[in-house]
Amino acid sequence: MSALYRTSRSDGLGLAGSLIGLIGLLAGVLAVSACGDNLAPQVSLAPDARLEPDPNLAQVTFLVTVPGNTPAGSKVNIAGNFQNWDPGSASHELTRQDDGRYAITLEFQRGTNLEFKFTRGSWETVEKSADGQEIGNRLLTVEASGTQEFTVARWSDGTPPPSTITGDIETTIMPGFLGGRRIWVYLPPGYGTDTEARYPVLYMFDGQNVFDAATSFAGEWQVDETLETLIPDEDVRPIIVVAVDNGGAQRVPEYTPWPDAERGGGQGTAHLQAIVGTLIPYIDQTYRTLATPAGRALAGSSLGGLMSLYAAYEHDDVFGQIAALSPSLWWDDQHMLGHAQAAGDKPAVRVYMDMGTLEEGNTVDEDPENGVDDNIDQLRAMQAELVEQGFVLDTDLKVVEAAEARHNETYWAMRFPDVVRFLFPPELVE
Repeated sequence: MSALYRTSRSDGLGLAGSLIGLIGLLAGVLAVSACGDNLAPQVSLAPDARLEPDPNLAQVTFLVTVPGNTPAGSKVNIAGNFQNWDPGSASHELTRQDDGRYAITLEFQRGTNLEFKFTRGSWETVEKSADGQEIGNRLLTVEASGTQEFTVARWSDGTPPPSTITGDIETTIMPGFLGGRRIWVYLPPGYGTDTEARYPVLYMFDGQNVFDAATSFAGEWQVDETLETLIPDEDVRPIIVVAVDNGGAQRVPEYTPWPDAERGGGQGTAHLQAIVGTLIPYIDQTYRTLATPAGRALAGSSLGGLMSLYAAYEHDDVFGQIAALSPSLWWDDQHMLGHAQAAGDKPAVRVYMDMGTLEEGNTVDEDPENGVDDNIDQLRAMQAELVEQGFVLDTDLKVVEAAEARHNETYWAMRFPDVVRFLFPPELVE
């Protein structure tokens, strides 16, 4: 699932500055009048005076044509990386027009890279392609104010999408794990015939999006298709993959180690402990695993990437390999960077990190004197801290700035082959 991302916000500095200037002017005039007998001149704003509009902001009207069979009285929402991917947000509900189309006008910083979809209030009613297939996130770079027109081909309810599972994958509901959470277990080619071999395990967040487009609202990582090609070609070691479903509405709390003042969260430590204390022992008892840190990896994207980096410092005695794709390093005012700096010592892990250059929140300004003000800057700051602690680039640390890549499953799927090649090369030694 595409994940939680910061919203671009305007501030009131322009208005505040104008008011402060006016107050200063009045104070100065009154000070002059106090020194003599003359009254201070009156200062006033013309009734029609207006502040100049912020040239960095643009108003975008989304005008949407819906299918003819859309139920009467349906509400239509826009959900995207600018509002935490909330499919039923009342603030992002479109208004039905006289011609049957739906519209909403939203304000963004110019240059913002938007990713979004239209729903009828939930992910169970998200838009689909004309033949009922999953579609990628819609993309729009805000350059100027204006109207953008869209057409929804079909809604997902009533259209069971076909499964895209490839290879040997088992699903299990674990009653004692996170209140009965579904897990997915991919078994590599040869697992059923070579009964003596033991295998490394890659644990992954957001299990709904890892293997099957039928369970993903934003596309899948195609982990199964990738491994079914790379393992027979001996590009990577045969591995088991265990993917854990996110908790839906509980995803943000579970995938954040610390609470954010604006967004809440902060249950990540308990979530990670459930994986370490309950799930991993079950997997080691049920499957032929390499039950060592070198034989375990943890991977995730967005907030899942944040959790993976957090695990590198909290559980390097459990996981020896970490992959953080597009990690949400901005969470809680870049708490992850401070956490790594406070740890001091280098954790005993190998780390893969990446970020797309077109992810929401990035800017085209690459002047380091402007500070850490976007995702790429934050990635570079994290890289610098890891190197300071003793990580060696292209040895136990790989960092990728993915050109033209955005923050969604399509691009994470494209990068996954290189991720798994780094984590589990054929020559990996336990």
